[in-house]
Amino acid sequence: MRLVYSAFSAKAHAFFAIMKTSTASPLIVDLYWDADCLSGVALTLVNVMTMINQVAAMRVSKEPPAVHWRWRSMDTQPIPRWLPSGPSPGKRQADVAVVPGWHAQTGPHLDRLIMRSSAVVRQLQTVHNMGGQLAMVYNGSALAARCGLLNGHHAAVPWPFMASVLRQSNLVQIVTGVPWLVANRVWTSDSPVGATELLLDLLRHTAHPTLATLAESVQHILLPPAVRRKVAALNAQVAYSKVLPEGAVELACRWLEANLDAPYSLHATAKAASTSPRTLLRHFVMAHGKTPLDYLHGLRMARAQVLLETSYVSVEQISKMCGYSDVGTFRRLFVRFVGKRPSEYRTNYQLRTSRKRWGEIQKK
Repeated sequence: MRLVYSAFSAKAHAFFAIMKTSTASPLIVDLYWDADCLSGVALTLVNVMTMINQVAAMRVSKEPPAVHWRWRSMDTQPIPRWLPSGPSPGKRQADVAVVPGWHAQTGPHLDRLIMRSSAVVRQLQTVHNMGGQLAMVYNGSALAARCGLLNGHHAAVPWPFMASVLRQSNLVQIVTGVPWLVANRVWTSDSPVGATELLLDLLRHTAHPTLATLAESVQHILLPPAVRRKVAALNAQVAYSKVLPEGAVELACRWLEANLDAPYSLHATAKAASTSPRTLLRHFVMAHGKTPLDYLHGLRMARAQVLLETSYVSVEQISKMCGYSDVGTFRRLFVRFVGKRPSEYRTNYQLRTSRKRWGEIQKK
């Protein structure tokens, strides 16, 4: 038995995950199910794939679904009819197989569930041998261990089920302290909570021509960064019933958030925070690791991202709405903070249909 304690990120292993899929065909996903599986995880992943197909349809008229999926039974029982079905993949071999994990109370209970699912082992091995990937959520990693696909490889395993995984194969190198990782094209996670992000990360590392940008767009919707959540709250004009006493830095942040599109002034910001510019600058950098101006730029870029994704407003107009009178300055800052030009970002991550497509929808 070998326990490997590490803080390396799952994304550091993502380069192992290049999938052998056709660049012209949709991705085929097999979702495994039985009466004891984590149904919430399975349905959450269905919602993610459905949203990806919806975003694809919005962007291009008559765009076929990027992801097809089908349900497969792990215990030979019929699949419940109430489970949501997706675009039919026909008889094509799966590119991805997903095991959502089980409601196992103890390690021995999990062992019994694994034995009951022994017929699935050959199916998972076939998907893997054909160049596909496996997403083994939570304690589903024990089934991957039984398949022999984790021998000599790292796996993120929930601590209550470490012994169960090692009973299936004592060659697994268990890793703790990471939410998920990928090794040998097998994705494992130590918790069901991160299943959405695991699947999105997996989809970003396929060879499908559009899935990477579609997955990033859906991640922006489902898992927005903190700064985007802050801007969303500001745009929605969230009212606080009680304002708690705040320090100078917090008051400065509130001032910048409330004056997002106004010309920046350190003196005006310091005055709003009831302190001197020099004192504010020193304490702001200590608290946030950046100057008030860079903090403001970050808020403005988050607003610009939302506008580029969801509106028909021109880049020039967005520049003014975010407080920049010079569109050239806005473009340079956008590249600095986001890593892409505004036009490129809009093309890749737009969450609205084209004007032409919208007109077609309105006529129906």
